[in-house]
Amino acid sequence: MALRILTEMQLSLLNQMLKKGLINNEFEHLMISKRAQDHVSVVETIKEYCAEVEAILSQMRNDIATPDVEFSHLVASCDLVKNKSRRIGCELVISTCMLLIGACDQRNKKKFSQTLELLNNDFSTTQSQLETYTWLERRIINVQIDQAESSGF
Repeated sequence: MALRILTEMQLSLLNQMLKKGLINNEFEHLMISKRAQDHVSVVETIKEYCAEVEAILSQMRNDIATPDVEFSHLVASCDLVKNKSRRIGCELVISTCMLLIGACDQRNKKKFSQTLELLNNDFSTTQSQLETYTWLERRIINVQIDQAESSGF
């Protein structure tokens, strides 16, 4: 009963994230693929993505604060975030990265800073939903372990 409820909650969250444009179908396919390997890999994949993107965004905030901004370096960082987001299917972050790359192409420090703030907000929103998704995944894992132990396996 608990497993079914948790699974339904997770599916509902997935559908909400899809409707909001936070993720695309790639996320769903990746999670199904990872879950087939091991439920823990779902949690680890999301955790790694969030940590890596958070670190890159932090570095980008530091880079834009310097007097001599290297926009080519910022474009490379944007591409890195975009590619990591594409692999996991985080659509909103991908779209905002495209805007940020445009600001780099214009070599406009103010516009870049404003768009970076937007990217930080979009990533934060996405990260919050992904963390809820992983919390549900952990709960599902725990219920499955409890069920396996109580059935004698």
